Amino acid sequence: MLYYLPCATKFDDTMTDEKKEEKQEEKRLTPKDYWMSEPFAEMRRMLDTFRANMEDTLDRVLPSQASKPALKQPSVDVLDLGDALQVVADMPGVKKEDIEINLTPERIEISAESSTETERKDEDYTYRERGYASYRRMLDLPADVLPDKADATFKNGVLEVKIPKKEPTEVEKKTRVNVK
Repeated sequence: MLYYLPCATKFDDTMTDEKKEEKQEEKRLTPKDYWMSEPFAEMRRMLDTFRANMEDTLDRVLPSQASKPALKQPSVDVLDLGDALQVVADMPGVKKEDIEINLTPERIEISAESSTETERKDEDYTYRERGYASYRRMLDLPADVLPDKADATFKNGVLEVKIPKKEPTEVEKKTRVNVK
């Protein structure tokens, strides 16, 4: 849980302990307020998206250079399940053994390396191709979690990490609106 840091004033010295506790309770942030309390988290997310879009565009416009290792940011979704957070990352071409996940109560870091080598020999020629890619993504989580109780699965190039929250929250009920 995040807290605002209170500044001491002369008024605080005259406040009763009960009033001080009430004032502290008012300053606690809810998970919904998290993004508002971290103004740079949204900016980082926007810059990450911009950088990923620019890399995709440049990859389409400029020919790829096999000699340069590619650092990729996997596409990631963070889902709030109420009692846990689920992080889903697309990591095609990566083996389960090559994935590394580091968790803290407020952040997740996903990284992996993959390499491919193709060789085709014919009578007149030999064709060789090598490729290397490195995935890395760090995310600030919207709620404090219990890293020791996390569970991860990897299937068909999709990594799913389920991390229990320290304090479960109620999942917002969605209302479907029909379009006329």
